Amino acid sequence: MNNWLVFAIAFAATAAVLLATVAANVYPREPVHKPYWDNPQARQKIITDASSIGVLASRGQQGVVVLGYRDQLNGTNRAELLTTIKEVLDAARGYTVYIAPWATDNATKAYLSLLYDGRLSLEDYLKGVVINSTAISPRVEQALALAGTIAQTYGTYQPLGGAPQAQIPPIYVAVFRNDTSYVVYEPFTLGRDRTYTDWLQWVKTAFENLRQGQGKVTP
Repeated sequence: MNNWLVFAIAFAATAAVLLATVAANVYPREPVHKPYWDNPQARQKIITDASSIGVLASRGQQGVVVLGYRDQLNGTNRAELLTTIKEVLDAARGYTVYIAPWATDNATKAYLSLLYDGRLSLEDYLKGVVINSTAISPRVEQALALAGTIAQTYGTYQPLGGAPQAQIPPIYVAVFRNDTSYVVYEPFTLGRDRTYTDWLQWVKTAFENLRQGQGKVTP
């Protein structure tokens, strides 16, 4: 009986504290953490930045797609990269698509600058046409910064026992449909993807899922 009496007293005290707390409006009315699809300001800023930084690849009515990746002129898998880009552009028909490549070496930075400045057409770029240049456009570094922003906004994760972090992948797609606030972010993921072709299959699946209505009801 003594145990029941102690329990009853403790329960009554806890209930009194909770009621007082709620009455004082200490607990917020909304959750502290909101999911990314409830952040329209971040979404709009990314779309705006992509439209000013990226190269327009196509126009469409379904939404906006940002395709970012690291390019390297002497990369052994560059042919696969260019083929993958063409496949993504094909899968993204019906969307407005911006591509935003970046590089870490000066030769490729200067080459990409030709694309950004309009001195190299997207068609020739995708064919692998190489033109020498030395001038570097600031949009190359801006594309890398955009990749970082998108990764932080949509790809941040927290390892067990660690701090939140976001890694910039070698290639990614971000899909912003007009009929939903849900955003699809598909980065190249180490441990899952070994090649661009591996990653491409996930991207195609994401576009197909969107066509079938995924995200129209916010998760």
